[in-house]
Amino acid sequence: MAMPSSKLLCERLRAPIEGKMVPELRPVMPVDLLAAAIKGNRDVLIHRLGLQSEEGTFCQVTIDPFHPTYQQMEADQHAVQHELGSATHFGDTLLHLLVTKMHNELALMVFQRDRSLLNTHNKDSETPLHCAAKVGNLLIIQALIRHNPNVLKDALRETNKNGDTALHVAAQHGHGTVVRELMNLDQRVACMVNMEGLSPLYIATVGGYTSMVKTMLKDYPSLACEQYSNGMCPVHVAAQVGNIKLVMHFMKEYPEDAKLLDYSGQNLFHFAAEENIAELFTSEMGASLINARDHEGNTPLHIAAIKGHTSVMKAIYKILTDDDATKVENNQAQTPFDLSKSQIEENATKDMQRKINSYVESYGRHFTPEWFDDIMQPYQNKWERTQVIGLGSVLITTVTFTAAFAIPGGYSQDSGAPILGRKYMFKAFILANTYSFVQAFVSLVTLVSSALADPDAVDLHYASYTFIGAAGCMVLAFGLGSYVMLAPVSLPIAIIVLLSTLHMGSPFMYYFIELHKFIFGIILYGLKSTKQISSPGSEEFTDSTESENGDKFIVGSGLKKAVVFQMMMWSLLFIFLFALA
Repeated sequence: MAMPSSKLLCERLRAPIEGKMVPELRPVMPVDLLAAAIKGNRDVLIHRLGLQSEEGTFCQVTIDPFHPTYQQMEADQHAVQHELGSATHFGDTLLHLLVTKMHNELALMVFQRDRSLLNTHNKDSETPLHCAAKVGNLLIIQALIRHNPNVLKDALRETNKNGDTALHVAAQHGHGTVVRELMNLDQRVACMVNMEGLSPLYIATVGGYTSMVKTMLKDYPSLACEQYSNGMCPVHVAAQVGNIKLVMHFMKEYPEDAKLLDYSGQNLFHFAAEENIAELFTSEMGASLINARDHEGNTPLHIAAIKGHTSVMKAIYKILTDDDATKVENNQAQTPFDLSKSQIEENATKDMQRKINSYVESYGRHFTPEWFDDIMQPYQNKWERTQVIGLGSVLITTVTFTAAFAIPGGYSQDSGAPILGRKYMFKAFILANTYSFVQAFVSLVTLVSSALADPDAVDLHYASYTFIGAAGCMVLAFGLGSYVMLAPVSLPIAIIVLLSTLHMGSPFMYYFIELHKFIFGIILYGLKSTKQISSPGSEEFTDSTESENGDKFIVGSGLKKAVVFQMMMWSLLFIFLFALA
């Protein structure tokens, strides 16, 4: 059987017509025509396709009888129309390609030659208008509006395989000027939703395009009250994604939106409590809205207690002056205090549990300022510090492990031994790098073991001191490695680098840091030095300074076992260095 010619090769595309996907046949675009469209080759496209010239006439199609591709074409209008309607293997027509590459003059010529191309769909069911919106091609959209707004308005209602219009696509990619131009063309498209039930305004809000959302609402204020398939409104979405500026804009321009409820009965303040937006909870908002209950009986204070958001809980507590308002029970007969207490007790140490029991005996099962300052804030700060130390330990472990094999000077190709292995400073580098790795690993294991087994085993001070020791050894290893590499080239520079790192990499690095912090605290606050016990049940002291209003500036703290471990590690380091010498 004879193979079909390139002129007869077609591929089946899908395009939405009246809500159904029907097959559409289009010839495959010749390779040379595809290259011309991508590069924007004006001469080839105008003479090849008979596009409209500047004088308003159609150029004649010129056929080179010696060109192998042109020999298969008939020099008539049918051949031109055949290539105008051709598509790539992905279903993109010439108009798709030209608007995507922003060859706007040629795209407008092709549109004038065949306006039906504006409604054609590729394999993703995208029209050329979708492609223009995706890349933010504002100029071609404005040109199409000037030449034929009705055709463009019809194309604006076409959807891709996800049910997105061109307005949805422009909102997804943050092209605010394109969004405004399309909404000016047809306001009703702004209310269309895709297959997920999402409108362009919803997509822009989730994407964090604050200026775009403000523009859409300014031109069409009715969009602020639209309700999505999940019952949420735009102000709920803004709070859910943590866009504080946009939430405040809603409250300033559309204050009634605070009363809107989703299908679970939650208002704006429930979402704000869940996302820790404490700035929204002010006395001007009204206690009735701030203490409103959803279908499960939870108030925003319940939500904040479940999430452990101390700042939101304190803000609500200051507004709800009536003590009974903070004791509202949900459908499970739980007050906000019950939820907060349960949330802390899940990972509480024995010392923390004793504090909680002592608080309940003294104040009862309700909130007071002491609950937030003495119970919640230290608990929250502890786990934040744990995450920071854990991340730092992982980074140091990774760096030192890599440095142990990517050594200064490299390896000998003959023996495989380190080239600088006999140098004293190289041996010192290896030891410092090893001690840095060991201490970082010990710090990491201390944190991980407590998380896996017993929360009471958390020893944040010990982990922090071993972490500081690892950081000091890593700095020292950097200085020694730099000295080994620089000494043969410039000995003075090598000495300066080594001395600079010894300042921060010595056993006294921690005390240098604390001295700097102490001096900075005195300069900044004019504080007086005091001594106090760092925590109940511990014997170590914490150096701190206290201002007139009682604010404390922590200078440092210590644990005996951490100090012993540090001194042991540094003693071993210097013993080995002395032995190597």
